[in-house]
Amino acid sequence: MPRNRLAEGVGLIAGAAALAMGGIAAGLELERRLVSKRISRSSQADLAQFFALRSAGPAVTTADGVVLHTEVDEGPADDFTVVWVHGYALNLDNWHFQRQHFRGRVRQVFYDLRSHGRSSRSSPERCRLDQLVVDLEQVLDEVVGPGPVVLVGHSMGGMTIMRLAQARPELFGTRIVGVGLLHTSAGEMANHSPIRGLPGRTFSRVAEPLMASLNRIPELVDRTRQAGSDLAFVATRRMAFASEVPASYVEFVSEMLAQTPLEVVADFYPAFAELNEYQALPGLSKLPVVVVGGEDDLFTPVEHTERITELLPDAVALRLPHCGHLGMIEHPDAVNEVIEELLDRVRAAD
Repeated sequence: MPRNRLAEGVGLIAGAAALAMGGIAAGLELERRLVSKRISRSSQADLAQFFALRSAGPAVTTADGVVLHTEVDEGPADDFTVVWVHGYALNLDNWHFQRQHFRGRVRQVFYDLRSHGRSSRSSPERCRLDQLVVDLEQVLDEVVGPGPVVLVGHSMGGMTIMRLAQARPELFGTRIVGVGLLHTSAGEMANHSPIRGLPGRTFSRVAEPLMASLNRIPELVDRTRQAGSDLAFVATRRMAFASEVPASYVEFVSEMLAQTPLEVVADFYPAFAELNEYQALPGLSKLPVVVVGGEDDLFTPVEHTERITELLPDAVALRLPHCGHLGMIEHPDAVNEVIEELLDRVRAAD
């Protein structure tokens, strides 16, 4: 195969691989006009704004030596704390629009999951939901403190919250007073494929060995996954969004994905086959919950959102049309509004 053709194929696969829930996506069509013509890029200033919301937070060192990066935006002293748990292959910056909207109005805690963002790398065997739960509990103890907490999770972050509800049900309705589950699933991910026409079981069988093969050619993969490449832009645009968003949004997500090594994507991938959080959902019925899904989400389909809401009939459900896997970026106003309503319900229940 000619080198440029190989690079295109790897770029499509590796770019899609870093998008939450799925790891590897083969068969994505690259528009012909983009093969020979570069996409018009947003300015560096436009891109930089998405990484400009910074604050100090204590480093959290886990029992196995991983250092979790945290940031704290202080708010009213007598209020609760909102803890934002990001998803697979992203980092805490994916909450940019929510952080901006709620800054100064409520205390907020952000952290990068192990091996993501500014947190240090984990051993592969600890890249599982049970370990993410232990990490979240440590963040609650060492960063949040003893007060009430609202947990909001996207994708793998939502799965982590549900796994916590299974492991520590006594926390929900007492310490944890509200929950937001965004673009996530409670199970059956082994039966799902983000590639239309490719059965889920087939996708699951090929994904891990394909990632292992790509990890043997890291330089080529890294070049094609770089946020500034057309291949990364197209893969991100096609796989993450379902509506016409500004180019700067696509670049923003591409930049986050490019910062996540493919080895990390591969390390966490087996966790999704083990996902089964349905038993946790009845325990969440004791407190205000909001569930958000995108009608065109390729990674955690809206049917998975509906399954969660069926088991949480009192939850506020938001089904976003023309929305992919990243509603908090693609439709930030709608997501901010429903989270605002969640916080109002928590305050009213106090």
